Amino acid sequence: MHSLPPLRIKSFGKLEQKNACKYFTTDLQVLFNSNNKNGPNFNLKTILKSKTMKNLVYLIGFLVAVTFSQRTLAQQTVSDQKNLALEDTLRVHLQQAQTLVRQGKKEEASKILTNIMATNPNNKEAVQWWLIANMKRSPSGEVDAIPMLDSLSKSYPANTGILFFKIFIQAEHGMNQEALANVEKLISVQPDSADNWILKGQILQGLEKNKEACAAFDKAIKLNPARTDVYGMKAASLIKIGKLDEALTNVNKAIELSPNDANTVYNRACIYSLSGDKKKALSDLKKAIEMNPELKKYAPTDSDLKSLYEDEEFKELTK
Repeated sequence: MHSLPPLRIKSFGKLEQKNACKYFTTDLQVLFNSNNKNGPNFNLKTILKSKTMKNLVYLIGFLVAVTFSQRTLAQQTVSDQKNLALEDTLRVHLQQAQTLVRQGKKEEASKILTNIMATNPNNKEAVQWWLIANMKRSPSGEVDAIPMLDSLSKSYPANTGILFFKIFIQAEHGMNQEALANVEKLISVQPDSADNWILKGQILQGLEKNKEACAAFDKAIKLNPARTDVYGMKAASLIKIGKLDEALTNVNKAIELSPNDANTVYNRACIYSLSGDKKKALSDLKKAIEMNPELKKYAPTDSDLKSLYEDEEFKELTK
């Protein structure tokens, strides 16, 4: 299979209000227009028995509920507006920092990015761009960035993005045991982040703990069912433990959600090949290469497609 790079949100209607007011008004008129010579019958016992009181109670309750609902809605609107304003401000600051990074103004960019890290501890983008600005351009640059991130985390201990990228780099460079220990720490702080569970699943794949990886990917899917790439990641682990039917189910779900994803179609070709269905394997491989010609470079050495190596159509597709 061709692996993807890791990681890379009862109301009261107007009719009810109108009817409540109408019934209340009608019954009040009946009370005031009674034949009682001493005036309107406001005897407490009479009122309590009347439909007026029932409607009055309903109306008062209704009006209280509407007032509360309107107040809550207004408060929510103000809160939403504040959140949008904060998001807009964050976006502007990130764009400023990105522009400065591209201009080579590392210090100015880093100042903006660290301010974002302090005020938005769950924002990963600021950490990512800080790394782009400060990481050495060398073969060991990513590994050398780990102590840089450790130093950064001392200044911003509440920032989860710093730990996330440390784990990411560790996993990329085979430090899977260290990465697994750190991702458990991250999940204890952010248990509802699908990204964290995906990262855990990928680390477990690196440790060849594919059954546990599937469980991590299941958690990620539950938290974010729209992440199509997770189904492919889970399928890769299912293949490793010989569950081809389940792998095919997961890849089909990914294709259903994102039919134009060449990698996913390619991966289904791999599953068909492993299952011995050459016709479907070649059909999907052809579709995948048409969507992304770069995939033909992977196919000739992909062991999942070994059953197709001697097929003339396969040779033609991958030449």
